[in-house]
Amino acid sequence: MTSRSQAHNMFSGPARSAKELMRADGEQFVRWAYITLLGRPADPEGLRFYLRRMDEGKTKVSIMKQLSRSAEGRAHGARLSDLQPLIRRAIIKRTPVVGTVYQWLVGGTQPPRLSPPSAFQGVETNR
Repeated sequence: MTSRSQAHNMFSGPARSAKELMRADGEQFVRWAYITLLGRPADPEGLRFYLRRMDEGKTKVSIMKQLSRSAEGRAHGARLSDLQPLIRRAIIKRTPVVGTVYQWLVGGTQPPRLSPPSAFQGVETNR
């Protein structure tokens, strides 16, 4: 948890990295993401939209991706060196089979249980 003075200093300018930006939560995260990725304060409509998306289960990485890849985000040109690797990891994690194996390899889950394709179920093998 950050103190009030740390929070004030932390949100007074753009974040230096995506990981730093991800330390904020909820409204603070959205407001700071706007400052960092669009170079301006969040407007009320945008703030409501992204808070609703987070309530629906969207991740901070997906919000940062959407803001940074928007026309306004591209025009502003903010570059967080660690954002693209975070986006790639998020995409891999969502990919069926590959995501499960990836999460297992990086230590996030139990080894995947692989079952034979339905065409081979019930077929005995000769060993």
